[in-house]
Amino acid sequence: MQGTSFWSGYDWPESIDWIAAVLGTLLGASDRSFTEILIEYDGSLPGSYFSGPTIDGEISRYYSQVESFFKSENVGDIFGQAYDDAQWVVLEWLEVIKFINEYNSYINGSDLGEENLSRYAHRAHVFYNIVQNEFETSLCDGGITWNPTLETYKNAITNELYLSSSIAMYLYFPGDYNTDPYPTANYSSDTNTTLPPLTFLQPHDPVLLDNAIKEYDWFKTHNFTNEQGLIVDGFHISKGQTTCDKRNEMVYTYNQGVILSGLRGLWEATGDPSYLSDGYDLVNTVIDATGWNAQDASEASQWSGLGRNGIMEDYCDASANCSQDAQIFKGIYFHHLGIFCEPLPTITPLVANLTVLAEDDLAASHSGHCDGFRPWVIHNANAALSTRDQNNVIGGWWGSAHNNGTEGATLDMSVPRPEGSWDERNDPSVLDQAPWACRDADGCRQGRNGNALSARYVKPSAIRSKKRDVNDGGRGRTVETQGSGVGVVKAASDFTRKRPA
Repeated sequence: MQGTSFWSGYDWPESIDWIAAVLGTLLGASDRSFTEILIEYDGSLPGSYFSGPTIDGEISRYYSQVESFFKSENVGDIFGQAYDDAQWVVLEWLEVIKFINEYNSYINGSDLGEENLSRYAHRAHVFYNIVQNEFETSLCDGGITWNPTLETYKNAITNELYLSSSIAMYLYFPGDYNTDPYPTANYSSDTNTTLPPLTFLQPHDPVLLDNAIKEYDWFKTHNFTNEQGLIVDGFHISKGQTTCDKRNEMVYTYNQGVILSGLRGLWEATGDPSYLSDGYDLVNTVIDATGWNAQDASEASQWSGLGRNGIMEDYCDASANCSQDAQIFKGIYFHHLGIFCEPLPTITPLVANLTVLAEDDLAASHSGHCDGFRPWVIHNANAALSTRDQNNVIGGWWGSAHNNGTEGATLDMSVPRPEGSWDERNDPSVLDQAPWACRDADGCRQGRNGNALSARYVKPSAIRSKKRDVNDGGRGRTVETQGSGVGVVKAASDFTRKRPA
């Protein structure tokens, strides 16, 4: 990803704003993984080219890119976009804060990134403030709508992110006393907008935990899973109704993942093992939906709801009509699965006097569940790596067929979308139609800078024709497909190591 998408070693790649935040999250998370390797092997890996100095060099390289991106992140635009977009930014900078704290706790005398912690925390605060009070009960009994410029749509990703960002803020946010509410210095004058000052936000504010608990209680009781147990995309509301009565049956891979980091965080904050149990059940459902547990090869090769042959797949992969959005989805899934499966703390709490310590049997049980996921994770990492081209760029369709290096025809492997679904992530034209488009000026609000949601999407390319390399069809190999590859390969590396609690 560095060699093909980051120019001059540090310039950020071109991407949609929220995906740029995800790429930053992956870099911060990769630095955390490398730091854990340093800790685990005391700075040296015998018999490996990954010596301590080499790992330190990689850590510094990635952090320098993240530090540089902080200054150029398109926060002015993303501040006015949908409620899900804002929360990717929150998770991004919390991940970087987690890395800095972990690294400097291990390396004696290190103050890497310390001078920027307050700025990173403030950005997370500014963007969390966008959604902090948007959970409302007048429609669907609760939840957050996707975007205020469209008709109400209580969708999975926005609400999963609210769970995960709220609990991550509770656990990792170091506090912020800067009351400036604007994403950039010139935002107020450029947009002719005046916002109220931010309120002080202390570390481990109980309101953040309450937000996470409230969100998950609502999500779990409002029928977000289909008959297979997979999370669907969300709910519209029929005219004249106030309940979530019009479900979009579309299934995306990332909707199965973001919730996992939230569930892990809820256990850390409360000690309630039911949150972990819910996570195990969802992961097993996803694994089943890739055909991993099929009885034979013929059955495994059939579409199972979220893939085939044990390989995760979005509906758009085989037909090559994935938008930029969808090309990063699978990497997001594996990133959040990795967070969920980090060892439970049994020795020292992650946050003093706050994080629950797992009893030995619970820690062992968690490790056992996640060990059971490991072969599937590695299988998907190998599938992703098998799609690399001559430049080592990973393709988007990990399950593409291989035969002596030649990939076969694909249109016959495309599958129809679920009945009763809208695929708004890959066909943004639906956002201009009912039930998405807002026809009533009183029913929808302007975004914070007046931007329409659909403006941030890039239309997908045409369905691929027969090619030697099917992963060059559609949008082809991009920083998003490579980012997804980073997500799954990093997860496989983390699952393979016996990480200390």
